Amino acid sequence: MRALIGWLSIAVLGLALAPLPAKAADAPQRYCRSVAAKLKSDSDLAAAAGAAYGQPDATDDETCLYPLQLLRYADVDVVVSQAGEPGEACHGCEASLSATVLKRVPGGYKRARTFASFGKGGSSGAVASVTAIAIGGDDGIAVESGGTFQGYTLSALDFYAFRKSGLVRLDAGAPLLIEGDNGGAETDAAKAIEVDAAWSLAGAALTIDYRVSDARGKRDSRAVWSVGETTLTLKSGAPPTELAKAAGQE
Repeated sequence: MRALIGWLSIAVLGLALAPLPAKAADAPQRYCRSVAAKLKSDSDLAAAAGAAYGQPDATDDETCLYPLQLLRYADVDVVVSQAGEPGEACHGCEASLSATVLKRVPGGYKRARTFASFGKGGSSGAVASVTAIAIGGDDGIAVESGGTFQGYTLSALDFYAFRKSGLVRLDAGAPLLIEGDNGGAETDAAKAIEVDAAWSLAGAALTIDYRVSDARGKRDSRAVWSVGETTLTLKSGAPPTELAKAAGQE
C-alpha cells in the first residue's frame, strides 16, 4: 500500500494527474474484439478500463489489448490487462501482463501510473488467476498460471510487489510450482502422481502446504519462504520431490 500511495503523491504534486482517458502512448489503442462481452457484463472493470485506456477501437489483431481483472486495494484500484485474447495464442506462448494504477476520485478515477509488460505466464496466452494481495506493508499481485504439456499438467505461482523501485517480481530462484499431474503422460497407473497445494502470505512469510497423491496414498508437507525486497528464500521444509516429476520438470 505505501508504495502506491507514494507514487500517487508524486503524481499529484509533479504531474497534475490528467483526467480520463489515458494518453495514446501508454497502451495499445485497440481492444480485442472479444473483450466487449466481458466489459458489458462487468461494469466495474469497464469503468476502470475506460479510465486506464479510454475507448479504443476493436480489432482481431493478436497485439490487441484485453483487460483481465480489476484489483481493489485500500486507496487505489489496479487494472490488469494482457496483450492478445486469452487462450488464442500458440500452445507454448505466455500472456504478457500490464497493470495501470488508478486513484479513486469522486465520480470516477484519475490515472497514476502504468507498468507495461510487468510479467508473463500461462499457456496459449492465458493465466489462471490474478489476485490482489498484501506483501509485508506493500500492495501486491499474485498470478497463478500453467497448462498441460505433452500430458503433464502444472501450475506455478508468481508474486509481484509494488515497491519504491517499481512493480517487482519476487524471485524464488526457480518456478514456484503449486500443482503437478502426470496422469496424461504416464501409461502405468501405478506411476501416476498428483500434487496439489494451498498457499498463504502472512507478514514476511510465504507458506505452501502440499498434498501428494500416488500409489502409496496421500501425504502432506509444508514449505516456508521468507519474503525479501526482491526474493523469496526457502526458510524451512521444501517442495515434495514428487512435484517436479508430476509436472514434467525433472
